[in-house]
Amino acid sequence: MDSQLGDTVREPLPGRVREDLRDVDRLREVWAEQRHNQPPDARRAARRALTHARVLEWGGDSALTDLLLTGADVSGDPMTGPRVAALAERVAELPEGYALRPLRTTLSDEYTLELSRAAAAPAHPVVRAAHTYAECVRILAEASGEEPDGAGPPWVLPWVLASHVLQRADLPPLLLDPRTPPPGTGSGQDPAERLAVLTAHFARLVTGALRGELGRYAGAVPTAGTPVPPLAAVTRRRVLEYVRSRRGPVALILRALDPRASATVSSGDEGGPMGARGSRAADRLLFTPGAAHWWTCLELVAGEASLSLYVVVQDVGSPPSGVLAVTANARLVTSEGVRETLEMSGTDSVTVMPTDCVDDRWPQVRDLIDEAVSRSMNELTRV
Repeated sequence: MDSQLGDTVREPLPGRVREDLRDVDRLREVWAEQRHNQPPDARRAARRALTHARVLEWGGDSALTDLLLTGADVSGDPMTGPRVAALAERVAELPEGYALRPLRTTLSDEYTLELSRAAAAPAHPVVRAAHTYAECVRILAEASGEEPDGAGPPWVLPWVLASHVLQRADLPPLLLDPRTPPPGTGSGQDPAERLAVLTAHFARLVTGALRGELGRYAGAVPTAGTPVPPLAAVTRRRVLEYVRSRRGPVALILRALDPRASATVSSGDEGGPMGARGSRAADRLLFTPGAAHWWTCLELVAGEASLSLYVVVQDVGSPPSGVLAVTANARLVTSEGVRETLEMSGTDSVTVMPTDCVDDRWPQVRDLIDEAVSRSMNELTRV
């Protein structure tokens, strides 16, 4: 896919956003190659399952899932004014109770025409989806007499339209994350900057959706003992070294609260001597069930509480696609029981491309670890 990096407000996109769009294109190439070996029914089932899981997180049901999906991998129907109006009518029929703003205003022909033009803007599909989303938020706020950045959850219709724009370009639908809602699209910012921020956010969501579908493809999973690819070996080694470097400062902070506090680091993989404990924790983070993965655990103990922070490097796809993901998860054990404590969103995970070297992604991986350690320490010290 050619990135077509001109945007819809005739302003150049910042370099950081251009890199995000290139990541989408590079991951899409891997995704497209892998899916050729999968039957269409399996691809559609995987997409629907991932979309419905995200809809459930927003309190939605199968009716919203149906609206987000075009019904095929690629929909060639143009996004005309009448088609936008038909989608708006279906959104208005959704039941009450969603954790999203419903549509309670009939859109005029002028509004639906504006939205159809936004959906056809000559730009990278993710830019086009972000532009359509922003325009729809503006129009709905105007039609309802609200502020675009007013309090409340996202609107349903912009999500639906952006998802259709992406699928028409042979990309997965937009999977809005309730843990990281879209940034505001109000009038307080420069229009070009607003679009750039929203595009970067959507690019990360699309990367996550591509990674999710890639991980759902069923195939041969490598058995234990398979040689570790060089990129995975270097990435997991650097993760282990960095987590070890954080152990000392963290231990000092904990001992200021409890002289008996401790911080220890361990590591392994699905076949190592500590694999049972590590893999059970890692299984919750795997995009491809059973895929090769390597974990590093920072275990913190203070008072009667202990927290285990796992950073996992994993293969994505089966057979392995060459794509790696770095994710984090933490469990807190207290006298009241065990609970998950690290509420990081899917966009926080780091995707490592087959053409990367470890230095290309290391700043993102390092930031992920720092954020995970910070949140874990906050949870433990609160207890």
